[in-house]
Amino acid sequence: MRIQFQIKEKLLPIYEIEKKQDILIIGGIEVLIKSILDIPQISLELNGIGTKLAVHLKRLGLFPVIFDFLGDDEFLDLITKYFEKKEIMLFFARQPYGTKRVLKTFEKDAVKVYKDYRSIEKIDYNITINSLSDVYNEVKSVYLILHNWNTSLARNIKLMGKFLFLDFEESIDIPEDKEIFGDFIFTNEDINLNNNIKFLYKTTFLNDGNIKFDFSNESWTIEPFSNKRDYLFEAKCAFKSAIINSLFDGKNIKDSLLLANIAYSYALDNKGKMISKHLLFEEYYKRK
Repeated sequence: MRIQFQIKEKLLPIYEIEKKQDILIIGGIEVLIKSILDIPQISLELNGIGTKLAVHLKRLGLFPVIFDFLGDDEFLDLITKYFEKKEIMLFFARQPYGTKRVLKTFEKDAVKVYKDYRSIEKIDYNITINSLSDVYNEVKSVYLILHNWNTSLARNIKLMGKFLFLDFEESIDIPEDKEIFGDFIFTNEDINLNNNIKFLYKTTFLNDGNIKFDFSNESWTIEPFSNKRDYLFEAKCAFKSAIINSLFDGKNIKDSLLLANIAYSYALDNKGKMISKHLLFEEYYKRK
């Protein structure tokens, strides 16, 4: 798919929607820089929650659209070509501070991670309401991955009647004086969410690798089918993708969580790989 855009006003894209899309993902694109210090060797790859979700959802049969702020830097060509190859529609606005990046260094048995979000707190994602108006009109759902939640974006999206996923896993600033409502939220044990965060369903990834699911007055603990605990980031993205796809398929919550757990556990067992749709449902019918 050829990604076409042109620049308007503050470097915002104009675009045409080629077919009806299922979900708009906002945020979550970053460049992962891997440095093996003992060799030495450096490699680049596209990463981030939004990137993983878009690729997984496309593989499962949905049509995602992704938007983020990208720098006019050495990574821009890498990012645009990546999504073009995956046939995923990418829209972006220019980020004067550069593209988000993560440096991961490997030395003997030590792994260190350094995150550089390029002054992300200065970005106002509310501009997407106007710049992505056609996309909002087309999609059934929106997935927000924001580091800085000092914004009315979630409220405006809910006013459009969209089913809204909120991802707090990598949040830096979550205000306590503003009500934020999402239909389905993802977080982890280390993120402190106060009563101003409203939701119908809540998934919390626990530090021991288990998953807690809350809805209404009920709370369930989900134990993965795998005993391994490596590649947790990739496994979480697999879980999120599988549950989103299941909800789009009209599955009930219990079945959606089973499918998500299968995808989560497969990633833990297979070095972070996403399970194929065929194998996912094969395992689902075995366990159902």
